[in-house]
Amino acid sequence: MSRLARRTRSGFSAFFTVAAMACVAFATAANAQSGAPAAMSASAQQSNVPTIKVTARETVVDVTVTDAKGNPVHGLTQADFTVKEDGKEQPIRSFHEYGSEVVPSPEKLPPNTYSNQQPAAASGAVNILLLDFTNAAPGAALDCCINRLDPSKSDLTIGPKSLFRAMERQRHVKQYAMQYLHDMPEGTRVAAFGASWPSNLRVLQGVTSDPTLLSAAVDSMKYDTDAFAYNGETWCDQQVQRNRMTLESLQQIAADLAVIKGRKNLLWFTTGTMSGPSGPTPCLDDSPGLKKAFGLLAAAQVTVFPIWVRGVPAGEVDPWGEVHVAELLAMESVAEATGGTAYYNSNDLKAGISKAIASGSDYYTLTYVPPGTQYDGRHHTIKLEADQPGLHLTYRDEYYAEDPSKMKPPVGLTLSTTAPEAPGGNMRAAMSRSMPISSQIIFDVRVEPSTVAAKPDDPPVMGTLDPSLNGKPLTRYEFSTSISAGRLAYSDGPNGTHNGSVELDIAAYDEDAKLVTGLSQTITMSLNDKTVTNNEPLNFSQQLDLPAGQLFVRIGVLDHTSNKVGTLEIPMTVGKKPAATAVVTEK
Repeated sequence: MSRLARRTRSGFSAFFTVAAMACVAFATAANAQSGAPAAMSASAQQSNVPTIKVTARETVVDVTVTDAKGNPVHGLTQADFTVKEDGKEQPIRSFHEYGSEVVPSPEKLPPNTYSNQQPAAASGAVNILLLDFTNAAPGAALDCCINRLDPSKSDLTIGPKSLFRAMERQRHVKQYAMQYLHDMPEGTRVAAFGASWPSNLRVLQGVTSDPTLLSAAVDSMKYDTDAFAYNGETWCDQQVQRNRMTLESLQQIAADLAVIKGRKNLLWFTTGTMSGPSGPTPCLDDSPGLKKAFGLLAAAQVTVFPIWVRGVPAGEVDPWGEVHVAELLAMESVAEATGGTAYYNSNDLKAGISKAIASGSDYYTLTYVPPGTQYDGRHHTIKLEADQPGLHLTYRDEYYAEDPSKMKPPVGLTLSTTAPEAPGGNMRAAMSRSMPISSQIIFDVRVEPSTVAAKPDDPPVMGTLDPSLNGKPLTRYEFSTSISAGRLAYSDGPNGTHNGSVELDIAAYDEDAKLVTGLSQTITMSLNDKTVTNNEPLNFSQQLDLPAGQLFVRIGVLDHTSNKVGTLEIPMTVGKKPAATAVVTEK
């Protein structure tokens, strides 16, 4: 390597430059073949023959097939299945099996070293953990119950017992979710949503196979302790608001997941408070909202696995038994409508997570074109059969004809499996919190507290620290990035040299996804032919001061010659002690 020239952009606004981009689509008509008579072309242009456009509405059905012992059954073919809609058999248009692939284990990395080389997907499905603390927040005290005929006559209070139970439920959700993530199979693709009341639904972590990153994101979810019920009437008001938020969250998730192709498994940690008119509390009739949510989830190919977070109380009589039965029925309704399974009556939430993801990883997908071609929102039934005895089929047996192309996610949700590009060299989207990792450029990075002595000309703070953190404890870290020379693009220079330029970015976010500091450096290179031909490693070092607390640090590499991008996100817990004792969460 002959020369390296570095340019550092300082200033908080310079870290991410916002550029206005316009996308223009062009439609190109095919020219007449060379040598065709001119009269023929003119005749074709003047033809009044009408053009017939046929649009087919395709219905997708995911089915899990198990034997008598509950084990997944592999090797079935399209000929083994028969599908009926509204009682009439339909020709199967396409068929595919998922879950029989063998995933190789990724290479073991040294401590505090990370790579954006992603393991192969364990299945075709994406799994989403929905930490629904909206309905796991405090409710009425358990020593009273709702008066079914007249809720206003019930005397309810929000006391320490209710608050304790709510906190315990939410803590268990986080605890068991992190336990599963620690032991999950390599290549399992997972994302995490969080919902709390009265806050909005938000993405805790985008789709990734990194258990450390997912665990840190789940752990960052704040407890929901908000409640206002003090009698039966206000309890109903509170529950109606929470249910409305839950239904809106499910509809928003369906819209956001519609852009991700293939099956999505939604593991919904919930108390299952939604119910219909037959429930024990007339104030909780959510039938219209449930119908719409079911239709949107089915249209987005989302299978819901509700997991009851109340667990089994130890040695206690449950005075809310009738209400809890309605909760379980509501969970069953959501699961059956989307082809999933509800898990309850167990304190082992990790087992429920494992079963749900395993069930959603081994499945068959088939499609057919239904008789009706309109997205009119109407209800239709589905019946699927297999011609082999002793098999159990789990699938959605109904759907509402909702148009997935009209489902628009709300502003602020960024869940996606597609890594963003950097048009015009703008890394803003690629460096945003919880965006998918980009592997166009593979690199490794070692992150450790810095042992390099400060130089006299060093700035007081390395990085574009948020002004609100001035005077707070900071720890200086070194980010050592290694890229193989052959992964970058170059322009040829004199005497066999190869000229290139890379941008190295670091962005640190707190647990609320707020950018707290960052650094962007551009490095120009003039490399000899041997370095490029032998694919020798190019090593770069950056220094950045990080504030104390839970952080999500994103590292990005942009090759200016090819405009390819590599990104990586890692969780870090930075202590308030000196650099030598600060903690980096190992992978």
